[in-house]
Amino acid sequence: MVQIGISTASFYPKELEHGIEYAAQLGYRRVELFINSESEYGVPFRRMLKQKLRELGLAVVSVHPFTSAMEGHLLFSDYARRTRDALDQYTRYFEAAADLGAKYFTFHGELLRSRGLPPARADEQRFETYHKLCERASACGIAFTQENVSWCKSSDLAFLRALYDHVPELRFTLDIKQARRAGLDWSDYADAVGDRTVNLHISDYDTQSDCLLPGQGKVDFSALFGRMEALGCGSAMVEVYSDDYTRLAELEQSRLFLQSAAQRGLLK
Repeated sequence: MVQIGISTASFYPKELEHGIEYAAQLGYRRVELFINSESEYGVPFRRMLKQKLRELGLAVVSVHPFTSAMEGHLLFSDYARRTRDALDQYTRYFEAAADLGAKYFTFHGELLRSRGLPPARADEQRFETYHKLCERASACGIAFTQENVSWCKSSDLAFLRALYDHVPELRFTLDIKQARRAGLDWSDYADAVGDRTVNLHISDYDTQSDCLLPGQGKVDFSALFGRMEALGCGSAMVEVYSDDYTRLAELEQSRLFLQSAAQRGLLK
């Protein structure tokens, strides 16, 4: 059965250590840590955070870096030294994620419209960098995952299929709201890269809003979870924004709704 967790991004701008407290209070037992500052990767902060995670009984499923909006500039340009430095920077992030117990690392990548890589070697350089990122993450015991993001190249199905074909070690995180914002359905991304999808970012939507708490819109979560079960994906993280709710208790209601939907999906 798909296991339900929550991203600490859902509590932003509350500090990370308070986000995990809220998650535990609401009955969640699995979290994605959205790291929001460089010091949060440091050993002193990690030591404190690991102790708190143990006390709260929380398991870390994935880590998401605050540098996601810069990843194209850092890793996919014609300035080779910056790429080398960024690979080392992200290796430190992988080591921190592994130390925190994470299985997955969430990546946005290149912006949809950016100068980016030199056209003559763009694909070759891109795939080479992804291979290096996956290799370094794997050396730390982490699976490197590409998330579909509406304002990044990863919103494009052809782009994802190319990564699927040329970087077989790459895994994927499927984001419901980002699919909606790209004018597509989650099933389009599942069709493209579903059997290598290992984690979900889940929210709901209707005709008025593209990001609602799960259970407040029209997403058929039983169908979603049934499809993910069939594809071998067993993890789903609630990822919403703090202005999507007025009371924390609403996130507990979403957890209960999703756990029921996951059970129904198992029976499909």
